[in-house]
Amino acid sequence: MELVNDNLIAAIVTVFMAIVAAWQAYEARKATRTTDAVISALTPSDDSVTEAPAVLPGRSWKMSEQTKRWLTFDHPADEQKMLLDQVAAAELIRQLDYQIKFPGGWYDISSGLIAGSGRGL
Repeated sequence: MELVNDNLIAAIVTVFMAIVAAWQAYEARKATRTTDAVISALTPSDDSVTEAPAVLPGRSWKMSEQTKRWLTFDHPADEQKMLLDQVAAAELIRQLDYQIKFPGGWYDISSGLIAGSGRGL
């Protein structure tokens, strides 16, 4: 009878350990997917990511107030509003890379920073 009890206890412990191992494997896969999404979002050569992952802090994709001042510097008031509205719209959908336009030119934005600009057609 004692052998049956020992076997039953061993079986219960084994099942419990299997459940713990399965849970740990699930959590590890979830963490790996999250890590991969963040790495892809911050890798300049990976153009498959167009939206910031939910775990990525806002400072990684939002434009700072200093950059907004630089962006709107020397633009008339109506253009400043238009530029800031385009930034707000892109940030609302968590875009990492986008282009904002104004009469006569454009700005390329990447992760909240001005990555390029142009004037003309």
